[in-house]
Amino acid sequence: MMSFLSRHAVVRGAIGSGGRSERVRKHSVLLKDAVEHIIIIGGGIAGLSTARYVLQNTQLHSKRSVKVTLIDKNEDTSTNNPPSPSNTTPYEQQVCEQLHFSIPSRRNGNVLCPSLTTPWTTRSFREMFGFTASASPPVSFHWQSMMLDKNMWSFGTHFLLQKLLLGRPEHQSNKTILEYNMTCLDDASDDLVQSIDYGRWALGTKQLDGSIKDMDSSGDIGLFCRGLLNKLRSYGDRFVLISGEEATKVEVRGTMSQGVSSMDRNGNIITREADKVVVASGVNSSSLLASIDVPCPVYPAKGHLVTVASKIDCRYNLTLEGGIGFAAPMANVDSDGRRLYRLSGFVDFAPSVNPDHKRVEAQLNAARNHLPDLEMIDASACHRPISADDRPLIGPSVKYPNLYLCTGFGSRGWSIGLGSGKLLSSLLLGLPCEIDPAPYLPSRFHWSHD
Repeated sequence: MMSFLSRHAVVRGAIGSGGRSERVRKHSVLLKDAVEHIIIIGGGIAGLSTARYVLQNTQLHSKRSVKVTLIDKNEDTSTNNPPSPSNTTPYEQQVCEQLHFSIPSRRNGNVLCPSLTTPWTTRSFREMFGFTASASPPVSFHWQSMMLDKNMWSFGTHFLLQKLLLGRPEHQSNKTILEYNMTCLDDASDDLVQSIDYGRWALGTKQLDGSIKDMDSSGDIGLFCRGLLNKLRSYGDRFVLISGEEATKVEVRGTMSQGVSSMDRNGNIITREADKVVVASGVNSSSLLASIDVPCPVYPAKGHLVTVASKIDCRYNLTLEGGIGFAAPMANVDSDGRRLYRLSGFVDFAPSVNPDHKRVEAQLNAARNHLPDLEMIDASACHRPISADDRPLIGPSVKYPNLYLCTGFGSRGWSIGLGSGKLLSSLLLGLPCEIDPAPYLPSRFHWSHD
């Protein structure tokens, strides 16, 4: 492998070492034989999907050789085992003993919902700020802590400007990336994706009016990520997984990113050089990019996930009253033969990732309208990376053209993650994109740093 820095050093040495024909020949050999190194920060659906399509596309469409290194802070990236009833703390005990737990966002998805095109940012200020009669508004803000968070001030500025000055959010952009993701999941010619068993189950989403959105489905994102990671290992030394290290800095020089520094479990700092860097680290993307002055208005919003069991065997995602979320059927049943469902919902701007028992109760009460006999198995929460206009950031940064973003998925990570990775891989490799990348480019927020 030859990094960006070392390749340039060798090229300069070759140019100064002989005649013109020799210089050209050496330069051509270097470009042909050099291995392009791409570092991806983040081992969730965004990072894994990007790695997969980069490696696939270099095999199919590119003459060059590419190596991908994926860095993830979680020790369990290599297994990705989702929590099960046998190893989680009952929710009642969590409430009584305050034994709250959170889960990595890669584990929280079950509903595949391309019909969910309406951005949360379209809600009125009255709804978003909680000035409604509802005891459980779909969006909530923990003002006391947020007012002290400088990242929230940046996020809030971008949000207010796009809502008040820049016109209505583009529903079509959300619709395009959501439908593209389902196209990627259902691509019959993609043997790798089709070989992953991730518990695909629902036949659509049942709306409150009884209509069915038949493009929707359900499946376990944790199983998919684990299966995708196992498939990536088939690329041998072209794919390297670094788990248990937290990326601390994107190294830059001039107008180019040079690599990534990360801290291992012993506190040691390791710096790796790269030709291109992808930041796909979810809620950590903003803080990582802030140190190099790259705008990334993404903020952590807490979502809740509740697993329940019911004797009612439904093959559709169920829309919960009040717009608070969905009950998505899982492919498996419990030991009593009851169907398992995952309830997901709410957008809570709060620093704590502990489950809020009032939110959990609201989800359970809404789900009982469909599943009156439900029994709760467990409850958890995680922070989701919400962007200021509720559209993902996919593509190169303006300040550093070889630094790429793939973040800001919000509650739609499972519903847009695979398609986002495929879109970004085309941008990384300079290949034609199957959908227009313009609505998702990070450059739409660059005006704030001009």
